[in-house]
Amino acid sequence: MKAQVFEKTAELHGDSLVFPLTIINAFPFISATVNGVSGKFMFDTGNQFSIDINDNYIKLPNKKVKGKGVVASGQSYKKNVNDTIREVKFKNGLTYQNLENITSGNYEFLQKYITPDCLGYIGHNFFKGYLFKLDYLRRKITFYKNSSERSMSNDFLANEKVLAVIDFETRKLPNHPLVKLKIDKVDVLAAFDTGQFGSLQLDYPSNESLKRKGSVLFSGTDGEGDTLLTVKNITMGGKFKTTLKGVELTNFEDTQIIRKALGIVEPNILDIGYRFFSQYKTVWDYNRKKIYILEY
Repeated sequence: MKAQVFEKTAELHGDSLVFPLTIINAFPFISATVNGVSGKFMFDTGNQFSIDINDNYIKLPNKKVKGKGVVASGQSYKKNVNDTIREVKFKNGLTYQNLENITSGNYEFLQKYITPDCLGYIGHNFFKGYLFKLDYLRRKITFYKNSSERSMSNDFLANEKVLAVIDFETRKLPNHPLVKLKIDKVDVLAAFDTGQFGSLQLDYPSNESLKRKGSVLFSGTDGEGDTLLTVKNITMGGKFKTTLKGVELTNFEDTQIIRKALGIVEPNILDIGYRFFSQYKTVWDYNRKKIYILEY
């Protein structure tokens, strides 16, 4: 891709664009420089903003406090806004200059636990008007501009084996796809989000039933002492069946932030993250509210 330079607003241009991905500790990152400083943005569909800068890593002396923010894992931070970011440049040649109204925050926790050169996040508003194909195996993400022609041709599925097409809904936030599924015969609401590993929270009756049937199995602990599960007999869209290994066990208390933010009232939640995306290529079409599950 030849260099493209755009002013003031961080949004995609053109029919299709490819960004190389780096997977670190299960999270997808896109390399870039911000004001000449090299690093990586987490590609996080759970973040609403286009570009959200880690001002603990990139010094932004003119930032203005806008309020407070909190991430699903519980960390809180001051939310700032910046009138001018001199330059954001990606490896594929896409460059933004003199960006305005760019959010930032102290994301030291990302530097500490994931990668020390974390530039911040790329989120939903960055690809508004585009669908995207997420390919962890080939380490790339491809954005396709929505159009009536594309809706007819489905060219983003060329040479792909489609395993399922899943309809999703959104509630309070437009960037969080929610899918109703079953584990064995138990109803569960699934939330798709690239910004996490994958976790399962069940109420007591569901947990006891699924453990008894062997559909939810304890599979040890990870290096930080978190309990991991193997979840079998997952059925999406009434027909697509899968198993997830290494899903983190979580409880009702731990899901309060995401429940409030997304408007979830269902008793059981499966967060679908890395454990799913490492098994299947996915296409996310927010315009038609569909997720395509493709074979690697």
